[in-house]
Order: sequence, then C-alpha cells, then structure tokens
Amino acid sequence: MDGVTPRRIVLVAAVTVLVFVLDRITKIAVDSSLAVGASVDVVGQWVRIRHVTNNGAAFGLLPERTTLLSILSVLAVVAIVFYYRRLAAQSRLIAATLGMQLGGAFGNLVDRVGQGYVVDFIDVGIPDGPRFWSFNVADSSIVVGIIAVTVLLWWQERQQPRDLRHA
Repeated sequence: MDGVTPRRIVLVAAVTVLVFVLDRITKIAVDSSLAVGASVDVVGQWVRIRHVTNNGAAFGLLPERTTLLSILSVLAVVAIVFYYRRLAAQSRLIAATLGMQLGGAFGNLVDRVGQGYVVDFIDVGIPDGPRFWSFNVADSSIVVGIIAVTVLLWWQERQQPRDLRHA
C-alpha cells in the first residue's frame, strides 16, 4: 500500500479480521440454531433473526449467479486494496472503513465459494407490514464502510481551503 504506514496496515488488517470473524461467528450461530426459514423476534416484529440462504448478491439481487458473484467479489477486493491504498494513508478512519469493506467482502466470498450461497439473518421491517431484505454482518459492514468513506472524503474536501479544492 503506497504511502501507508505499517500502523495503518495493521489497522486495516485488524478491522478486516474482526469483521470477518464476527461475520463467521454469527452465521455459524444462526446456521446451527435455526432451521432455514425459521425466525425469532428480537425487537418485537421490528427486528428478527431469520435464517435465509441467499444465492444472489446483497439484498437478494442477481439470484443463482454464484460464479459471477464470486469473481466480482475477488475483483472488488482487489479494487478496494488498489483504490484505497493512498486514501488509507490520509486517515485512520478511512483505513478502518477499508477494513470494514474487506472483512465483509471476504466473509461473503467464503460463504459463496464454500457453500454456493450466503447466510443472511438480520430481518428488519414494519410489524404486519413490509420487510426489508435479509442481510448479515458482512453486508452491513460493506454498506456502512462505503457510506463512511464517502462522508469522510466529502468532509475532508470541505475542510480544504476553497482555492485548493478547485485546483
């Protein structure tokens, strides 16, 4: 990683491993304690743990495209590492968001390659109303990481003097 200090590399690696391990533990717990399709209310009907197998992308998109999604996941990991290597040098928070995205990508990739599907289990919705797509720790980490890095980069740009922003 160009310009990235060893401390930033350790931070990225630590967050990546933390997200990956948390994702694996939660998926294994759901897999071993709930039958596919079964659910348990956590916060009334607002939040449930519901065991779903997803052979598509995040939020059920592109069903039954395991090979394509596996290839895209590997390409995404490579792109994240190359694109963010300079960004990670700018800020510890940006480095942490990189780790979040990598940990999530690895978590879902391991499922997809090993099982042909990803275990999703977080189910959010309105009681007796519409439900959001089921997702998992890896999906959440990827989405939060992308949103966070976008906000951080926007914030950094806003903090630069006006004449430097338009140079």
